[in-house]
Amino acid sequence: MTLPLTILGGYLGAGKTTLINRLLAGHHGKRLTVLVNDFGAINIDAELITAHEGDTISLANGCACCQLQDDALKQLQELAAMPDRPDHILVEASGAGEPARLAYLGFGVSGLQLSGIYVAIDAETFAAKRQDKFTGKLVQRQIAQADFCLLTKADLTDDEGAAAHVLIGRLTDAPITKPDDKILADILSGVPSALPQAAAEAPLFADTLFDSFTLTADAPLDLEKLTPLLNALPLVRAKGHTGTHRLQLVGGRYTLIEADTRPTELVFIAEKGKVDWRKVEAAVTEKS
Repeated sequence: MTLPLTILGGYLGAGKTTLINRLLAGHHGKRLTVLVNDFGAINIDAELITAHEGDTISLANGCACCQLQDDALKQLQELAAMPDRPDHILVEASGAGEPARLAYLGFGVSGLQLSGIYVAIDAETFAAKRQDKFTGKLVQRQIAQADFCLLTKADLTDDEGAAAHVLIGRLTDAPITKPDDKILADILSGVPSALPQAAAEAPLFADTLFDSFTLTADAPLDLEKLTPLLNALPLVRAKGHTGTHRLQLVGGRYTLIEADTRPTELVFIAEKGKVDWRKVEAAVTEKS
């Protein structure tokens, strides 16, 4: 059985630590292990702690919190190989980094299955950060890599986050919602939500582990030609627009959602050397 891996991203101060604390203390029945960037920022009720050894805290509900190590790939490999391994792993991405970089670690560990990138977004400060010359591009890249956008601190705004919701919607097709208990349960479900999980547009190991291919065309693709390829090819990720539908694929699972007509632009990612992209292009663009 595969071990679900979830990435939680978001800019500094977006509320990631608050969400992690809620997940660790939750009554969800999952033995969750969380790898965090700032171990000292985690504030867990002392009554819940059963052991505290070095950079690891064990809780009475079976959850654990650990410091994310410099060699995160090795750390994930060790967790996945444990005889009594957790039910789910959640990794906190650096607020100053791109969550898709950590997501690629999941593809390099046997037994792990990437189950999504969730990005926390501060509704109160998002408009200003988006325009900031130093942080704007990073914040927008984080959102572009999200499978689910978590709108935090909406209660601190005059409109309950409505304006921020509109701005975020211009940057992504991913669902946008406040992080209520249902969403936190979805994070730990280990399976895709209404829209599929995972994103990968800033690969850490792309040069050595993966090939990517971008397909563009003025005309829409024939879905009867595309879907057999999606079912057959060993793709780890695909996303974009077919001309008539939005495509999201991860781990062999995909959805096609009807959308406005536009030129085709799809990005495919596969393990290096596994796919002949010329044949893929010929197969989907060949006229009947």
